[in-house]
Amino acid sequence: MLIDLHNHTREGSWDSKLSADQTIEIAKEKNLDGIVFTEHDNTFGYEKAQQLSKKHDFLVFAGIEINVEDGHVLVFGIEQYKDEFRNYLQLLNVLNMKNAAWIAQHPYRRWKPQPVVLQTSDWDNESEITKARHRAKNVKLFNVSYSMDVLNGRANKEDNMFSLQLAQEMGMYLTASADTHEEKDIGKVATYFPKKITNYDELIEEIKLGHTWPVDLTNGSLTNNKDFCIIPSDNELERYWKNNKILKSKNSLE
Repeated sequence: MLIDLHNHTREGSWDSKLSADQTIEIAKEKNLDGIVFTEHDNTFGYEKAQQLSKKHDFLVFAGIEINVEDGHVLVFGIEQYKDEFRNYLQLLNVLNMKNAAWIAQHPYRRWKPQPVVLQTSDWDNESEITKARHRAKNVKLFNVSYSMDVLNGRANKEDNMFSLQLAQEMGMYLTASADTHEEKDIGKVATYFPKKITNYDELIEEIKLGHTWPVDLTNGSLTNNKDFCIIPSDNELERYWKNNKILKSKNSLE
């Protein structure tokens, strides 16, 4: 199944031009199987999502994009936003109690260097990005995150590569989301779930297990990784997840 985990509406996010109904209709046209509405520090509403799901005969869920220390996270399984969630440890504690999930978002925004910021004519792109990725590996938020969006539909190849390399080095699970704010964003990327998702609890469980795969639906304009332009076989995914668990265990011991 292809589900976009990151969508904003004009009713709930000041920077979006889309209505929920418009987003759903276009997502269906783009052959997605479901979407999650994740407003900025604001709850879309579980009941509203269920009503829209019935109305459109389409999987619709409600999450939250929360601005925490050191970055943003997509949260699934919490019905109400609270200001104290900006402290990621408090948020993590609530997530654990409620059996909810989160996915770290666009690390390049705060941690990847830019030539203009560095203000140097001899800026070495590859060298500075490597240093930045090393610094990001020490960010506490990422050290307690088990999953990261490595394909963002509003990012370029270089930014998405920064996310991917960071996630792989830290042994994180991989997801993708369009981060929709306007019509052109819808259906650019999605997260593939091998298991058929029928309800919110199943979605959360698969995210926590890491049984996900990022898919670039633009045929490669958002990633240099050809593996993200196709959906691997179940056996290939099982091998990847197994190796990833080994890496995560190794990292936890270091």
